[in-house]
Amino acid sequence: MQRYRFVFAPRWVLLTLAGVVVMVVCALLSQWQWGRAVQRAAANEVIETSIESAPLDETLPAGEGLDPDVRWTLVEATGVYDADREVVLRAQTNGGLNGFEIVTPLVLADGTAVFVDRGFVPSENTGSVPDYPAPPAGEVTVTGRVYEYEEASGGVTEVDGHLESRRLSIDMLGSRFDYEFRSAWVADTEPAEGLTALETPSFKDWQNYSYAVQWALFAGMVPVGWTVLVRRERKDLDEAGRAPDAETAAPDAEAADSL
Repeated sequence: MQRYRFVFAPRWVLLTLAGVVVMVVCALLSQWQWGRAVQRAAANEVIETSIESAPLDETLPAGEGLDPDVRWTLVEATGVYDADREVVLRAQTNGGLNGFEIVTPLVLADGTAVFVDRGFVPSENTGSVPDYPAPPAGEVTVTGRVYEYEEASGGVTEVDGHLESRRLSIDMLGSRFDYEFRSAWVADTEPAEGLTALETPSFKDWQNYSYAVQWALFAGMVPVGWTVLVRRERKDLDEAGRAPDAETAAPDAEAADSL
């Protein structure tokens, strides 16, 4: 160990501490990516196995928060569309097309409501919302997939009798209505003619698994790199220590030859 006492020099202590920090950060990033991968894999499994719909009151009870386990499941809701309070989501994409999503509150028997994304309509590159079918009148039953509300971003405007926004956020839209909304929104899986159903979500969990492995490898490379640097430093010190002996040995050899 005496030969490696140089690692306790200030320069090497700082280098070692920096390596430890990098290794810890890489390990934490690996753990985070792995967690994301597990979440996405679980979401994909729910989406793939959700075949039958459950009653809305069982899945999204009034007055209760969203249970993470019900995200992406199928539900069935019965109520009356509030056609006068539609929301148009701008700058949306679906199936590789740009356009708008049409969202209409479905008022339920208990007076609460759930936002129903009735479908997607492609843009006509005019900057304005194209014509789309009105919601059916009277009581309807909707089967749809549960989506979590989006984070607030941008603003909400009123245009031609409807609200327009870029995000379906309860924080942005909830105060503009007179009724309480359920804890998530629903995307109609069988929209009316003239509207297209939203693409079924599919999460690339394999990417997150790949990133998790990469960050773990980076963390493992830190001590390997540190060891390589230490060995190189020891080698350089050894060579520097032998150099004076070689220089003094050369004149002695020349003197012997002259005799």
